[in-house]
Amino acid sequence: MNTERKSFWQLEDMPRFKPLQGDTQADAVIVGAGMSGLLCAYLLYRKGFEDIVIIDAAEVLSGVTAYTTAKITSQHGLIYSRLMKGFGEDMAAQYLGANEKAVGLFSEIISREKIDCDFTVCNAWVYATSGHEVQPIEDEVAAAKRLGMNAELSRKTELPFTVEAAVAFPGQAHFHPLKFARHICGLLTENGCKIYTETKATGLKEGVVQTDRGNIRAKHVISCSRYPFIDKALLIFTKIYQDRSYVLALQNAGTIRDMYLDCKKGGLSFRPQGDALILGAYDHKTGHDDKNLHFDGLIKKAGEYYPGGQIVCMWSAQDCMTHDKIPYIGRLESHKENVYIATGFNKWGMSGSMAAADVISDLIVKGESEYQDVFSLKRKDLGLQSKSFIKESVDIAGNFLTHLTAADKSLQDLKDGEGGIVQINQKRVGVYKDGDGRIFPVKPMCTHMGCALKWNKDENTWDCTCHGSRYDYEGNVIGGPALLKLERPQID
Repeated sequence: MNTERKSFWQLEDMPRFKPLQGDTQADAVIVGAGMSGLLCAYLLYRKGFEDIVIIDAAEVLSGVTAYTTAKITSQHGLIYSRLMKGFGEDMAAQYLGANEKAVGLFSEIISREKIDCDFTVCNAWVYATSGHEVQPIEDEVAAAKRLGMNAELSRKTELPFTVEAAVAFPGQAHFHPLKFARHICGLLTENGCKIYTETKATGLKEGVVQTDRGNIRAKHVISCSRYPFIDKALLIFTKIYQDRSYVLALQNAGTIRDMYLDCKKGGLSFRPQGDALILGAYDHKTGHDDKNLHFDGLIKKAGEYYPGGQIVCMWSAQDCMTHDKIPYIGRLESHKENVYIATGFNKWGMSGSMAAADVISDLIVKGESEYQDVFSLKRKDLGLQSKSFIKESVDIAGNFLTHLTAADKSLQDLKDGEGGIVQINQKRVGVYKDGDGRIFPVKPMCTHMGCALKWNKDENTWDCTCHGSRYDYEGNVIGGPALLKLERPQID
């Protein structure tokens, strides 16, 4: 199959920028030139800031934003009944209010700036396909209505199968994220914002962002990269983990108007995009579930439900997840400097990015935000966080111990086009054999914190089982938090 291994959005050309050349300074420096970073800059500019610098380790809009399903919605699975039980009605209302405001801000900006980005208002649905899932759907409807959302319960959907129950939120939306963000880039640069790409943030000290291209002194520092560049100093790696998911774009698959998501983890997601259908599924923690070929499973589902559909793009996404499923957005109280963070959008990066930009820009300009408490890094609710935290802690401990176990393959066991951990001279070595039988060995230990790596046969990458760093088969970093490439051992 000669399907493009890129996202549907990447069919658009994006602006290019140059790296930083030496030291500079600004009122605000934003690390990360994806949707979150660009929106932070835009709202800061709208609120009076003009001296803004944005940096990115890669190209603009080449990270999470390029691989989103681009749903703009306050409906994040069955979250509101859970939030009301765990945090109470006031905090749940804050979360709904912040995300509903985010949906409205997208509409306002697109209208004000006259941005052509396929913005379409629709309903968002979460559906259940089995009887035991009906009660959680009904609980979500009741919680949403109590919080003021005009939620609807129904069994009638546009899906190509029967559902037992579904909850709809009206007034949500979808759009083309890179068409939108490309326009925002232009607005920012036209109004004095400086954007530097291929500029990797390596540290923060006394109000100075250290990069591999020079230092940037700033009054305000905002971390908007997918994985915070200051994670070790703040123990952020104990608060978040990373998940992968898989997506296809289909043409000739009929038409639907609304957006849909299975209430089960890893279930199917549907949304229209012009004459195409975006179909996603198979969420799993990065570096795990390495026994399955997820694209093959998704292709099979597409053929089952849309036999006339043509796959035009296929891609995977990686997202930061929090233990209580609420992003971390706000000021880092532990820093003397004015440092702010936005991370852990839990696969809801479009509304999360706008909410983060709104909260952080208000904190910088006004000193407070009406939504700051629910997103605070200091929030505590052991009931919502503990189960996930314990599970991830046990998993991470086990993955560190993996280095002490023997590999289950020899080099001769690997076929051409395969990768895996093999035993060579009593040592565990990560090896990929290309189609011509050439061998690419790496030390299968993540350079971030020394955790074990696993081979991702969907995408021919080495993925960290703890914190989600990713490397290509030659050991080059393609996704953080790792900064250094893998060691390349010699094989006799």
